[in-house]
Amino acid sequence: MRVAIVDDEPLARDYLKRILSKFSYVELVACYNNGRQAIAGLQADPVDVAFLDIQMPGLTGIDVIKSLQSDTMPLMVFATAYSEFAVEAFELHAVDYILKPFSDERVGEALSRCQARLEQSRGMDEKEYSGLGASRKAAALAALESTPAQDTDSPSVIRSTDVGKLAIKDGQHTLLLAMEDIAWVDAAGDYMCVHAAGETHILRSTMKELVERLPENFVRIHRSTIVNLEKIESVVGLPKGEAQLSIVGGGALKVSRNFRKAIQNLLS
Repeated sequence: MRVAIVDDEPLARDYLKRILSKFSYVELVACYNNGRQAIAGLQADPVDVAFLDIQMPGLTGIDVIKSLQSDTMPLMVFATAYSEFAVEAFELHAVDYILKPFSDERVGEALSRCQARLEQSRGMDEKEYSGLGASRKAAALAALESTPAQDTDSPSVIRSTDVGKLAIKDGQHTLLLAMEDIAWVDAAGDYMCVHAAGETHILRSTMKELVERLPENFVRIHRSTIVNLEKIESVVGLPKGEAQLSIVGGGALKVSRNFRKAIQNLLS
């Protein structure tokens, strides 16, 4: 189990490191001192589980979760001294919420929950492909890594006549979100996480449905991610034909090689 720690307090990081070292199946990959460092690190080198403090200078632990792409999101265990954020943490699908100072047993319990969640996820993946022969299984996995023809038409621009505002319903309340405020969107099953003006809004929609509603300055950069070109601050090339985008106001997004033409056209 690959694990990272995100905490601005050196003593707290060292204390948790000592506890984690007692579990033979845990590999501590990284320790991050603040939210911005954590976002960049977790995007570049994803882990299975992150132990995350909430109250940190600058970006909070909640901000870190809202800034990560769904495909690089680890299982989150909040490790904090504040109990009042528990409801919000579990609304963000945290696996556990442990209060400082925590014991070896409490950390072990959190790790067990993460291990069960990981095994369940891997089991679902195996079940999904269990009926396929070896060659068909390989073909199915390859298809997941490729992009349908309609998604890769250069320059991967999303067309729509629906410009102006995006309607996001929350019970009886409907938020009319200005398109120009949206920085990026990522998919989580049948839901879309719409990141705008430092907040994340949940929209029940498929990627295909949303693609048809966004204006042409939104481009697909990943199977699960759309970005507003006007919100890109800088582009850094990565190995294997990928790239990383810095977003105005904070956040980093990875461009998969299947969608690199969108960014190449932007740079040219």
